[in-house]
Amino acid sequence: MPKNCAGISFSTWRILKPIRNNGTGLSKMRLPIPMAVPEDVRGSFSFLCSSDKNRGVPMKFLIAGYGSIGRRHLRNLLALGEKDIIVLHTGKSTLPPEELADIPVTSSLQDALDRGVRAVIIANPTALHLQTAIPCAEAGCHILMEKPVSHTLDGIDTLRRAMQTSGSKMLVGFQFRFHPGMQTIRTLLQEGAIGNPRHVCVHSTQSTWRDPSAPVTWRKDHRLSGLNMQTLGMWIEVLHRWLGMTRWVSAETRIFTPRRPDGQGGELEIRIPDQITALAGFDHEVTAGYFISGVCDRTEETLMLFGDRGVMRYDALADRLTVSGTRRDQVITPLPEEAYNVQNWRVEADFIAAVREGTPYHPDFEDGIRYMAVIQAMYDSAASGRREEIRCDWS
Repeated sequence: MPKNCAGISFSTWRILKPIRNNGTGLSKMRLPIPMAVPEDVRGSFSFLCSSDKNRGVPMKFLIAGYGSIGRRHLRNLLALGEKDIIVLHTGKSTLPPEELADIPVTSSLQDALDRGVRAVIIANPTALHLQTAIPCAEAGCHILMEKPVSHTLDGIDTLRRAMQTSGSKMLVGFQFRFHPGMQTIRTLLQEGAIGNPRHVCVHSTQSTWRDPSAPVTWRKDHRLSGLNMQTLGMWIEVLHRWLGMTRWVSAETRIFTPRRPDGQGGELEIRIPDQITALAGFDHEVTAGYFISGVCDRTEETLMLFGDRGVMRYDALADRLTVSGTRRDQVITPLPEEAYNVQNWRVEADFIAAVREGTPYHPDFEDGIRYMAVIQAMYDSAASGRREEIRCDWS
């Protein structure tokens, strides 16, 4: 990515072009690879673009949390050549600690900060995010935060003030935003492949909670994970990027099994729904319907975009996009080297580039709060039985 952030537009994206016919009658298409950051994602780290003070400066990293996601961040940092890493590890993770044999480990956040940490990756349970992030922000550390920013909106203003005072910046890890298929859809929307978007349907279904005797995991425990359900938050964030901000929601929630085994001989009252059905309104009179369920017999992550000149259907699990309308029923699938690979996230590289090079980056702190506000509005709507207007400042 260029070090000078000025004057970048989507003209720097590679153009979609057919690669070959794979024998099935479907054309393989090369997905657009971002050669520079689009205009609308400038801002988070633009204050660094005019200064060289951070470029090439050694940086000490802290990874807070050593679950499966923290471990993945550690592997990716090491693969990028970063060696000055500390892991904040309480010992509660069930994963074997062999990979930490040559990595400094501490159980104290303050101890880590006292060692001169400049960049923090927060990957511990969601309910611990704020109590980790606020001291880090007060110390002036830049933060890569696993989504969601917190399990509750309470305390968010404290974190915001700490970041504003110290100049700390936050990137939030929404992996859908950098999924090649998602990038392709956004480019096609900008090219007018389906004309003006009118409505979106999101289906996220799985069978995880179909069995009433299935014990609670941290994702189903509101005390640890907050209100988010499955991939709902990631879809909201992606639609914000494509369609503008959510202005209102109307939602219904269902809990089919009110209590579940807690894995420790007791039971937990369930507050995270087994199923959410919601309608949302965006800028430019676009609407979206969400169906998110953990009690279906089918695992699915699909999106349909209806425009006044065509339709796009995307299967996120198969990474398969079908476009009808101006492109005449075209099927787009990635080449193997361009396929999404969760084991090779680029988010760490983008985080490093943002801090060291001043490269603009989204999703940022405010992006993360916006999606949390939408989910809160869905819960409020389900409780009140009324449509909820979202009165946050999206500017």
